[in-house]
Amino acid sequence: MNSNILRKTLLAISVTTLLIPATSTIINTPIENVSHASELELTKDEFQNRWDKYNKGNPLDLPQEYLSRIKDTTEYPYQSVGSIFIKGKTVATASVVGKNKIITNFHVAREAAKDPSKVLFRPGMTKEELGGEVKLPYGVFEAESIKEAPFGEGVDLAVITLKPNGEGKNIGDIVKPLEFGNGDAIDPNQSLKLIGYPYNTVQDTMHKHKIEVYSTNRGLEYFGYTEAGNSGSPILDDDNNIVGMHVGKAGIKDRGDILTGIRFDGNFMKFLKKEIQ
Repeated sequence: MNSNILRKTLLAISVTTLLIPATSTIINTPIENVSHASELELTKDEFQNRWDKYNKGNPLDLPQEYLSRIKDTTEYPYQSVGSIFIKGKTVATASVVGKNKIITNFHVAREAAKDPSKVLFRPGMTKEELGGEVKLPYGVFEAESIKEAPFGEGVDLAVITLKPNGEGKNIGDIVKPLEFGNGDAIDPNQSLKLIGYPYNTVQDTMHKHKIEVYSTNRGLEYFGYTEAGNSGSPILDDDNNIVGMHVGKAGIKDRGDILTGIRFDGNFMKFLKKEIQ
């Protein structure tokens, strides 16, 4: 794909400094957005209170509504989310979106240095209890190829093609790929869910995170609790359709910290669907 076409179609609103989970590396990433942009009106104190609701204290003490372990990762949509392991580098989250395609963040995929042999995807991986045995209900898939920045490095999304497993089956034959929702319909103050693998507090365990949308002016900005390992986590609506992808954390001048992601609006989806066919 000609990345110049995408840049002309997507409007770069701002450049946000993101902390890359599991690597402690800083990159500058333009958050892209073109339509239905709005922002919640909050005072500085109200903004901080919303952030503190999720991020003050021990995350294990958060209400189940805010952060909860997925007990059955073979159910949809959880079966379509997995842990992505870049050998010797990092772990993060990825989503099944096609017959043999997964998506994650560019800043995750680039750790493989364009070597697919370094990438392993483990759909539905989890532990039944803290400290328990790791469960791999669908096994492990190796990568065939990596498009680490199909839309340019300013869009923090990578597309990875997986090899069939040892039985000759594609990932999309074993789990149901996530369906895409309407990213244009996301509004400030809306609650969404983020599915992934927080790494600091609990390892190798899939969790559901509640997030509250703050703004759609710069991709997606939202309140919630995430950790290293949540990079690439799908953001789902109430119908379990994917409407975005988690990227990391940023700072807003005169406000404070905020979580950031990519919003899958209609214009962006025109390009993404071509990449995952």
